[in-house]
Amino acid sequence: MDHRRKVLLSAYACEPGRGSEPEVGWRWAVELARYHEVTVLTRANNQPALEAAVALLPEPRPRFLYYDPPGPWLRWKARGLPVSLFYARWQWGARKWVQPRLKEFDLVHHVTFNSFRQPGYWWQADPPTVLGPLGGGQICPWPFLWHFGRRLVPELARSLTVLMAPALPHLHLSFRAAAVILVANRETAEKIPAVHRAKVRMMLETGVAPEQVLAPRPLTTSPTVRVLWLSRMEKIKAGTLAVTAFARAQKVEPTLRLSMAGDGPDAGAIKATAARLGVASLIQWYGRVDRQQVPDLLRAHDVFLFTSLRDTSGNALLEAMAASLPAVTLLHHGQAEIATDATAIRIPPTRPDETASALAEALVRLARDPQLRRRLGEAARQRVLDHYLWPRKAEQMNAIYQEVWERNQARARASEAPAV
Repeated sequence: MDHRRKVLLSAYACEPGRGSEPEVGWRWAVELARYHEVTVLTRANNQPALEAAVALLPEPRPRFLYYDPPGPWLRWKARGLPVSLFYARWQWGARKWVQPRLKEFDLVHHVTFNSFRQPGYWWQADPPTVLGPLGGGQICPWPFLWHFGRRLVPELARSLTVLMAPALPHLHLSFRAAAVILVANRETAEKIPAVHRAKVRMMLETGVAPEQVLAPRPLTTSPTVRVLWLSRMEKIKAGTLAVTAFARAQKVEPTLRLSMAGDGPDAGAIKATAARLGVASLIQWYGRVDRQQVPDLLRAHDVFLFTSLRDTSGNALLEAMAASLPAVTLLHHGQAEIATDATAIRIPPTRPDETASALAEALVRLARDPQLRRRLGEAARQRVLDHYLWPRKAEQMNAIYQEVWERNQARARASEAPAV
């Protein structure tokens, strides 16, 4: 049963070249269109970018249905309505709007947003439903919250809602109706209510395009070991933790240098930390980096440092692995799924001071062992080739579709069999 079927892909976030969830929605749409007739249900404001991009694609291409809530919702969103509220209204409205056409499809697949707390309203849909890969079940390690300043209350509130979410009735309705629930990390898997957990499969929600896999790195002979941190500068990405770890490592191993690439509301605090620790002049500050600059940036460095305190996956870590960069990363959330001990030095997050020291020791170890850097980097690149290329992920998703359809057909045959 490998002929082309009709799939409705629910992707609120779907836009090429934006990175993060918009890129994830776009990639799933394009890759799955190689297997099936894919129609994407997405936001109306994505239409100009999508129509321009899809015109450049060869056939078969995804098609698009565009919806935004009527009335004052767009005005409220522009005036600061929380995204979660607008998104919930969008999902509810989109479900009602597309209801008359659902019988046209053989399967409904919800992909973005990927939060397990808001997986759409697809119960009582005629076609079978696949959810995910979902994320968002991870929370920031509690000892780190007290360093969040003004972000403490919002982050604490989010953590509490994640812990309480499994009791929400609409989640039980969504999970009960789903044929398969895909999750991106173990923390999210644990938040799926136990009664539905037999449907859970592990699959990272994001991937790497083949063109992002760079040629294997030659062994460098430079005496300087350059470490790259690449992320948006906000509390949850822990740029101050990265700078603190670097400062401690650099005292022990003077060949180390750090590059901080990114911008955001925590940039001032990160730079102030570097100045207080006396390492500001040893750090290259790139500011915001365009996606086109990332490959050259990765090639220019020897080690990748990833300190996110809460992440469903970690696109930057995947891209670094695709560039054969060994990583120093925290052992939790999506990072724990993406990297292994064969591709990175992984540090369990405990208390901030202990964690900074452990990260520093890992940086020193890599700085002093070029052969270890080479082995980890080669294994990282190979892991991306084996598991995380988008065409490979679409192949895996198609296999899940086929399993769902075959299971439904078997049930239909069983129900039609004459009673004995």
